[in-house]
Order: sequence, then C-alpha cells, then structure tokens
Amino acid sequence: MRLGFRIASVALCIATSQAQAQSIDGLLSNVTDTLSDVTDVVIPGITNIRVGIGPVFAPAYEGSDDYNIKAAPLISLRYRDLVQVDNNQIRVNVFGSDSLFRSENFRAGPLLNIDFGRDESDSQDLAGLGDVGTSIELGLFASYSMGPARLRVRGRQDIASGHSGLTITTDLGVAIYRSERLAVTGSISTTWADGNYIDSYFGVTTVQSASSGMAAFDATSTFKDISLAFGGNFAMSRQWALVGNIGYSKLLGDAKNSPIVAIQETPTINQGVGSSNQFLGGLWAVYSF
Repeated sequence: MRLGFRIASVALCIATSQAQAQSIDGLLSNVTDTLSDVTDVVIPGITNIRVGIGPVFAPAYEGSDDYNIKAAPLISLRYRDLVQVDNNQIRVNVFGSDSLFRSENFRAGPLLNIDFGRDESDSQDLAGLGDVGTSIELGLFASYSMGPARLRVRGRQDIASGHSGLTITTDLGVAIYRSERLAVTGSISTTWADGNYIDSYFGVTTVQSASSGMAAFDATSTFKDISLAFGGNFAMSRQWALVGNIGYSKLLGDAKNSPIVAIQETPTINQGVGSSNQFLGGLWAVYSF
C-alpha cells in the first residue's frame, strides 16, 4: 500500500470546478454515507444545517492501492422529515413522519446525486485510460426503521452520459451506542452495478489498452462491492461536534477482476496496478445552525 499526502483546497459548496470535483468525488461519497448513517439512524427527523471540514483518508480512485489524505467538506441540511441534503446528494421523503404520506418507520421518495466521475490525472496508474465524465443520477430510495436498525435500498440512474449506468445499493445501519453526547453507528452494504457503470470505471477498451499497456477488458454487470463501516458523532457543545468514520470495502466480480485492479499473469502486459481491498476514514469538525 502506498500513501501520499495532499491537501485539496475545497470550498464549502458543491459548485467547484469539474476538475476539483472529480478529484474529491470518492471522498464526498464517503462523507455522504457517514452523514446519512449518523444523522438518520441515530437522530431522525431533526431540522438543522451542519457544515464542517476535515481530513479524509481514501484511495486515489476506486480500486487504487495509492492513498491520499485530503481536506473534504461536510454539508448537511435537514428540513423536518421532508428534505435531506448530504453534500452531493438530495433526498425528498414522500413517505415519512412529516411528509405527504405519513409514516413513522417507512421512508421513501426521489433522490438526486452528482457523481463527479474520475480524472485520468487522479493517479499515474490511470495514464492512458481517459476520464469518466460527471454523472447526474436520478433515482428512488426506500428505508424501514425498527428500533435501532434501518434497512435501506437506493437505485440511481445516470442521465448525463457520465458513466451512463444504473446502481442499486442495499445497506443495513444500526445505532450501536448512544448517549447524551456520543452516538456510534455501524453499517454493512452492497452495490449492484450494470454493465455501463462497471465498464466505465473498470473496463479497458482496445484504444485504452494500446495507450495504457493494460489488457483490454470488457466489464459486465456485477455486484460491485461489499462494505463495512462505522460512524460516530461526539457533541462537544450545543453547536460543535466531531463526526468521524472508518470503513472497508471489498471489490467483487468484474470490478475486482479488472486489470485496473487485479494482478495480471501475462508477462507481456502491465501488472495490475490496484487492490480489491479499499480502506476509508475521516474526521470532521462540524458546526450546527
């Protein structure tokens, strides 16, 4: 495992330039899941705005064995049990405790997510593979809470010709511990992705093969990963808190077998440059309005 240290100058808004956004997309997705788990599993139905920033430890790109430490923003907005914004994702509860259709345990509705893609300049290992463009993903989500646990399913389809794919993520989140100042959550999740998505991020075309030296690889739909994560929220005062998470993902199927990730045995082509084992971590100082 190789580790690099880079501090990215990021604004506390999503309207950054495309190049800046692409370089922190994996970090934003990580932060988004942390916010969702800690906020919704432990303290659902709150109304506030949370803004923060902090260091995040993550692969240079999904499937990489290079790791960076960057500053990443944390932006969270809750308006009753109706609108939820976490960084680059917006959800609207059509079903919920304070929604159009009232339900205490079941929540469902539309969502919008921005996937900023992948930039070839994110890592020297991506040389010759080109960029994956920004995707605007529209979808639906549904979740059911019972006691300290929440089961959730999210489906998202790109409509902006970035990766042009469909992903379906299922996760189970549990409030492990909570007190007046400290809350800890755990979650396990898996994501299925269609051929367009997997081929965009893990496939290698014949042109890319000639440019990169990797074997051509036509990736197909697969369960992309299985992940385990833990998140926490420590209230230092009424308005200030520390939010953190650690996580591990194992790439599966054609995501794991891609020459971008897997070790290749053919001596005439480049060895695999990445790893199917992916580690994540972050810590943010957060201010609540």
